[in-house]
Formats: sequence, C-alpha cells, structure tokens
Amino acid sequence: MTYLIRNLARLAILLFLSVLILPCLAAGQLFKKKTPDSSSAAAPETATNVPASPMTLWRARKAVAAGFQSCPMATVDNPGSFKFDFDSFEFSAKIIVPFGHKDYRNQKVDLKDLPPVFPKKGFGGVYRVKDEAGKDLPEPFDHLVWYDLGTAELFANAINHLRDMSGEQGMALRNLPQAADAWRALSQKPPVPEEVRGQRLLAETAFKEGKLEKALYHYERGLELYPVWPEGRFNAALIAAELHSYGVAVEHMRAYLELVPDAPDAQSARDQVVIWQDKATEAAAQAKNTEQKQSGPKKRR
Repeated sequence: MTYLIRNLARLAILLFLSVLILPCLAAGQLFKKKTPDSSSAAAPETATNVPASPMTLWRARKAVAAGFQSCPMATVDNPGSFKFDFDSFEFSAKIIVPFGHKDYRNQKVDLKDLPPVFPKKGFGGVYRVKDEAGKDLPEPFDHLVWYDLGTAELFANAINHLRDMSGEQGMALRNLPQAADAWRALSQKPPVPEEVRGQRLLAETAFKEGKLEKALYHYERGLELYPVWPEGRFNAALIAAELHSYGVAVEHMRAYLELVPDAPDAQSARDQVVIWQDKATEAAAQAKNTEQKQSGPKKRR
C-alpha cells in the first residue's frame, strides 16, 4: 500500500510539473519559429516598435493587436481580425494552453470587465499580465507570455488605456456625432485649446523631420483632448495612410467629413475613404496569406 501511495504521489508531482513546464517549452519552440531569418524580408511591426509615449486610443489598439502577434504562445493568422470599439474588442488567434492549444474565433473581450493589469515576471523567466494582487486574468490573458518586460509593459499600458477610454475618459470621443452637431451649429468657431495647439506644434515639427509615427501620435493626442478639431483629423488621416494604417486613416477622414461636410475638399476626402477602404481590405488579405505561408503546410498524421 505504501509503495502504491508513493508512486501515485510521484505521478501527481510529474503531472503538476508538466502543466507548468510544457507551455514554456512550447513557447520556446514557437519563439524560435517566429524569429525572422536575417536574410528574410522585414518583419511586420510588433509591440516593441510602437513608441513608448503616453498612450492614445489608436496607439493602444495597435499595441494590443501587436502584443498578441508578438506573444510566442499565440498564432494570429489574420491581423485584420482585431476589431475595436469603445467597450470591447474582438480577435481571432490560436493560443497554446496546457496539453494543447485553444482556437479563439471572433472572441470578444469586454474592457469594463477587466481590472487594471500589470506585467509580472513568472515561472521560466517569462512575463505575463496579471491584476494588481498578482492573480491570473480571465481567458485569454492568462495564457499570454512574453520574453521581455518592455513588451509586456506596453501591452499592459495599452489594455489599461482602453479600459480608461471605455469609461468617462472616452466620453468626448464616443459622443463625437453629437459634439460635431453642436460644433457645426456655432456661428463662430472657438480656437483650439492651448494644450491642443502645443500638440499641433509638436506634430508639425515631427512631420518636417520625417518622423511620421511621432507626428501621428501628437495629432491623435490632440484629438483625444479636443475631438472636434478638423485640421487634426485631416492631417492624422493623411499620415496614417502614409504609414499604411488604412483603417485608422478611414476613421479620421470620416470624422473630418462629419465636422466639415461642405468643405471645399470634401469630395476628395470621400474619394480617399473609398481608396483606403480598398487598401485596408487588400492589406488584410496579404497579411493573412503571408502568415499562412510562414506557418507552412500541415503534416499528415
């Protein structure tokens, strides 16, 4: 009897260790597969490519999608599967879990259900996002890991900013249609606030220096502060398109048209929206095909 109990105890310990170790070993193998060869084409932008400036709504959305893509436990076949609104976002990905993987399809994440998140170093030297007390988050966040603190921090900051924008902080952007109606009704438009003027100055300076990412950030920071800013919307749209962020470009240009539907360049702006929508669809299809080619054909069993 004692011998049987001892063997059962050993088996239980081995099973427990396998639950902890297997995901990390699998992550290591995936990480090797995801590391681009030096002779290959440049890798798509990941979370670490996003500047470490304070977040904006659009930068946070980009960082969340990039965080999933850079996680060695996750395979994102279609980056275009990420769809955001103010209260939630949807995504599709395959994520490694103990003893296998889980296929998330059009998985919805309610931002208001999430607590503030923080990067924590865990078993195997990998970083995860957890709540302030260090407790696990709900799926799928409990399965995401990264090998460097910077990427985990960026992902956590992005999630927290989206949480904030789902509440009172995001009301101005959420209520843009009503705000645009009120702004258009003003016989004399007020000057932009001083803080927004500062963001415009920084954006223009960055643009002249060829720093498009930085210029876009400052325009979008100004738009978070003052959503009824036609010039900021228009310029942010053009720069986003130049950076191939066509979905963001469409969003900004539509907001521009909502503010000034009778502007002299309104028809040209509408034409750009049609072109950018087509480019966004084409880019999503190309990204999906590239990911499938890199994954390779499935082996027959």
